[in-house]
Amino acid sequence: MLLAIAVYLTAHFAAYVFVLRHRAELRSENGISMYHFASAVFAGLAGVVFAVLEPNRFGLSGLVLVLSLHGIYSLSFLELWSLAQGGYSLSIIASVAQAEASGTEPDFLALAAIGEAKQDDRVAALVRLGLVSGKDGRIALTARGGRIAFLLHALRRWVQPGEARKG
Repeated sequence: MLLAIAVYLTAHFAAYVFVLRHRAELRSENGISMYHFASAVFAGLAGVVFAVLEPNRFGLSGLVLVLSLHGIYSLSFLELWSLAQGGYSLSIIASVAQAEASGTEPDFLALAAIGEAKQDDRVAALVRLGLVSGKDGRIALTARGGRIAFLLHALRRWVQPGEARKG
């Protein structure tokens, strides 16, 4: 099964690199996340089938292995994809380098506007998910957002008992 998941993840990556990366729907953060979510669902269902069909050779530990490997792959892929998109930090570095080369000051107002636009996009995404609400320039967790924050905090306390008390 380890070979099967390695082949599957390699094929998933190759499909993106050689065929799918030029598709408009896979050029957005939401599109690329859905590409990986669908793949994780497929891998998870395949892992459940193997766990049921071969409980002694594969079982729950095999399912956990499949999901863990897919998680590591997807998080690594998404992080590299995000970095390749030329984020805010790269905009700042490029602006400073251009200003330095021309002997001028960087356009800090333009950089601040980029940062504000990125923040607005992130908050709008959280509003669409129903995790926060915004009113009069203030952002607050919704009931749903509070439940998810509680669950994430509980998970953090579970995996890092000493560290969670500090934060």
